[in-house]
Amino acid sequence: MPALVAFASLPFGIAGGPYQVNTVYGMQTVHVTAQTYTPFLTIASHPAATRVLAAQDQAEGLTSYSWYDHPFVLRVVFGRNIASLGSINSSGTIVLPLEADCDWRAGAFDALRDTFAGQALAALNNLIAVVRGKAKLYHVFDLRRDDIDVTVRADDGSVLAPDPLQAELIEQEEALGERFDLARESEQWYEELRLGLEREEPVGLADDLLIEAERALAQRFPRQAIATCHTTIEAAVSVLLTHGMQRQGLSDSEIDHALSTRSLTSKLEALLRRYSGFSLKRDNPELWQRFSEINDLRNDIVHRGLRPTDADATYAIQVTRSILRWLKMVRGRNR
Repeated sequence: MPALVAFASLPFGIAGGPYQVNTVYGMQTVHVTAQTYTPFLTIASHPAATRVLAAQDQAEGLTSYSWYDHPFVLRVVFGRNIASLGSINSSGTIVLPLEADCDWRAGAFDALRDTFAGQALAALNNLIAVVRGKAKLYHVFDLRRDDIDVTVRADDGSVLAPDPLQAELIEQEEALGERFDLARESEQWYEELRLGLEREEPVGLADDLLIEAERALAQRFPRQAIATCHTTIEAAVSVLLTHGMQRQGLSDSEIDHALSTRSLTSKLEALLRRYSGFSLKRDNPELWQRFSEINDLRNDIVHRGLRPTDADATYAIQVTRSILRWLKMVRGRNR
C-alpha cells in the first residue's frame, strides 16, 4: 500500500525510536533514527583508513570538531591518515498510509500532499521546540517547508512520486545565500546605506526589534514575530513621547509613570497628541485601523492562545514598518 512520507534531518542527534508529538492537528508519530555520523567527504591515505570512522562514537586516534549549520550538525574528523566532513544528525520520518485506490498521480492529490506537509512540519517543529527548550539549544531554528522532503513511497521504500517542490525550494534556498554578497548591490543601495550610517541614531532599539520580528518569522515563529512587532511600536513611540515630555518639563519619575501605566493604544492617540501635536488615529486613520487589527491579533495570541499564520505575521511586520516611518516623520516635525 503506498504512503505519503515526510523526511527531515533534525538539527541534533537523539536516541532513536517513535516519538508521540501533540500538534494543533492532533497526535502525530515521528519515527526518529538514532544519531549517526554520515560522511559527506572523506580523504584518506589508503582505503583501509576509512574503517576507523565510527558510526556513533569517535574512534581512538581521531580528533573531531562540531558546529551547527541549519539544518545540520556538521562535524570534521581528523586522524593521522584521514580527514572527513559529515553530519551527526538524527532524522525524523512521518508516514501517512494511503488508500489502495488513491490516485497519487491526479492533480487533486496535490491538496492532500500539501495538507500532510503542513501537519508533518508542525509535528517536526514541535519535536524540535521541546528538545530545544530541554537541551537549551536556543540557536536551533525551526524547519521550513524547504527543509523537509515529502514523497509517495511503496511498501519497499521505493519512491513512486518525488516531492514536486524540491527543485523550486532548493533554488530559493540558493538565492537566499546570494544575499550575503552585498558587493554587487547598486549605487543607489550604497547611497541609502551611507545616508543611514550618517543618521543621528543609525540603529535605534525599534530598528533592532523590527529585525528580531523579521528573523522570528523567517525561523517560523509567527507568534513571536507579532508579539515583537507590538514591542517595536511601543519602543518607538515611547522614545518620541519621552522627548516631548522632557520639552514640557516633566520629571523622570513623571515620565516613567506615564509610560508604564498607559496602553500602547493610548500612547499612539491621547499621549502623542498631548506631547507632540500628532495623533495616529486623527492624522492617519487608515494606518490607525491597520494598527488596531494587529493589536487585536496580538491580544488574541497573548490572551487567548491564537496560533497565527505566516501571512498574519508578514502583515504585522508591514504595518509596524509603516508606523515606524510615520513616527519618524512626527519626530522630525517636533525638533
